[in-house]
Amino acid sequence: MIKNYQIPPLERKITELYQSHHIIESSHLSIELLAKKFNVWIHYHNKKSKGIEVSSGVYSMFLDNRLPEEAQRLEFFHELCHLLRHAGNQLMMPEQFTKAQETEADRFIFYAAIPFFMIEKINLPLNRGEAIGYISREFKVPLNFAKKRFEQIEDRIRQGLYLSTFKYISVTEEIISESTECSNNSTYGSGSEARIQAYYNWDGDCSRPEILVIEHPEGFDWDKPLDIEVARNYESCDLPLHASQEFATVLTGDLSIPSRRGYVTINLSRVAWRHGIAVSRLYLPMEAVEDALNF
Repeated sequence: MIKNYQIPPLERKITELYQSHHIIESSHLSIELLAKKFNVWIHYHNKKSKGIEVSSGVYSMFLDNRLPEEAQRLEFFHELCHLLRHAGNQLMMPEQFTKAQETEADRFIFYAAIPFFMIEKINLPLNRGEAIGYISREFKVPLNFAKKRFEQIEDRIRQGLYLSTFKYISVTEEIISESTECSNNSTYGSGSEARIQAYYNWDGDCSRPEILVIEHPEGFDWDKPLDIEVARNYESCDLPLHASQEFATVLTGDLSIPSRRGYVTINLSRVAWRHGIAVSRLYLPMEAVEDALNF
């Protein structure tokens, strides 16, 4: 059963990161050892925990000493995610991505504090309650946190069984903006293709992405609208690590709903007016799509 566990991209990256630093046992997950491995100077104060990048690859983290030791560990993993994956000024990020980074940091805690590649090496008790208690003690995390991680693993195994049963394969999809059935002046000309990937929320629900990532190898034609199919699955990708002038977030006001079912139309001229024409990547939050549909 455990072989059916579906490893999400973020957890896979954490696994690779840990293994490349020879972090392979639960005893290696202490704050002191991890801080040393990742060049993080640890300080304790009676304020909210936070981390800062002192210089490239060197960090300082201030942990809230008012918290119990187990809670401090979880705070450490949350801030470690921001330091390793989100270094930069969040004030310069679009709100959608700031929220997404916080969501990713919350997921990071589960994967980093209780890595599956360590769990699968352990002979857990057959009794569910005893197994959760064992995980709590072994990885030095609160019992309710261990329970949530155990439930998460159960969900991923069930998901794996479902996907293997129906031979579901998620692949990168390329959307051709103009087809024989829907040829009109609002789409790109023949041979122009937009490549789309997706950032999925891997908290047990992969039925829809949070954000679609749209790129065009030949550059966007900012004078023409772009039709995008939203009612399908795409290969997953990561969030941006820092703010960049090369991407732009599509807003609800940039969207219209065409007669073609399952599609939305992006008004590229509106996007260019806000961000300029040097943008090479668009981020389309599904919240914006839903707002446009419900408008």
